[in-house]
Amino acid sequence: MKWLYTSDLHGEIYLYEQLLELARSSFAEVILLGGDLLPSYPPTKRYEDMIPNQKTFIDQFLLPFLKRTMKTTDVKHLFLIPGNWDLVYPYLFEKPVEGVIDLNQKIFHLRDGYEIVGYPFVPPTPFRPKDYEKMDDGEAPWPPQKNPSYIRNSELGNEITAIDPHLHLRSRETIQEDLNLLPKPVSMKRAIYLTHSPPFGTRLDQIQGGKSAGSRALKAFIESNQPLLNLNGHIHESPQISGSYFDQIRETISINPGQLISRTLHAVTFDIERLKETLKHTCFLKALSDDSGVWS
Repeated sequence: MKWLYTSDLHGEIYLYEQLLELARSSFAEVILLGGDLLPSYPPTKRYEDMIPNQKTFIDQFLLPFLKRTMKTTDVKHLFLIPGNWDLVYPYLFEKPVEGVIDLNQKIFHLRDGYEIVGYPFVPPTPFRPKDYEKMDDGEAPWPPQKNPSYIRNSELGNEITAIDPHLHLRSRETIQEDLNLLPKPVSMKRAIYLTHSPPFGTRLDQIQGGKSAGSRALKAFIESNQPLLNLNGHIHESPQISGSYFDQIRETISINPGQLISRTLHAVTFDIERLKETLKHTCFLKALSDDSGVWS
């Protein structure tokens, strides 16, 4: 079964259109989108306008795009999770599209025995939206926070609420606690975890200067549970900095395709039954079995 994965499209229509073309040319049957689907900043640059702007994008482009994708490709399932910028993510499912599946902290059982679990939360970032941020494990350091930060006032309303990020984040469960409460796959050997955050201290979470910005709790969870595959994103530049879009945590393969908001979509395709032999990146030439490779 052919799968296609990408993340961090941030409302860029040309990236979505390239995604559709790739779905057609690769004969993908499964598409997974790893969060940050919606425009980050409205044209006004005012945080107060983020929610109306994201809703307009969903109504005018994203919902028609999803319908077109399901009608004009071989795709049977299209899985979504939110990212830390996707304030109005629940609004996307007010008008369901057949085959488009909300995987936010949920599990989906495919007929061939594979199971996909979604988890959107990331450790605290320097950015103001906080709906999909949580403390990592209670001890991990934070980057500097901007006060006020913001959360949406209600799930479907248009208002945001100013918050103190330190008080807000300390009042929530940690990522470590959440991961242990997620639905459990029958077999980790056929489990795929779709997460917005990459695991900490890998080739997938490196920011400028080579520092890591991923989740320590996710890394520990993967080390302990050893799922087949972890698909992630969030740190757009990491593959370019580290030189690789994949890493291996014991037996688990972890992939962050990156997304530089360039003119070319960063995505991967693979056959889930022959992952190591078939994994391809749209920009990065390195294969799982090859430690050489360059950006094209």
